Amino acid sequence: MTSKPTVPANPAAEITVVLQKTHTHAGKAYAAGESIQVTAETKAWLQATGVVGTQEDQHHG
Repeated sequence: MTSKPTVPANPAAEITVVLQKTHTHAGKAYAAGESIQVTAETKAWLQATGVVGTQEDQHHG
């Protein structure tokens, strides 16, 4: 019997965001202006809470 190699599930794609406020991510403190990698869901939450800007902010800021 042949066995197929197992393929790990695709982790959620990560997006780079630039922080507008200090923020703790994955247990590490980051300052405003630093970049972190997050999922699209986390990016939306960070935008809603004002921790990162929207795409409009990035184009006009």
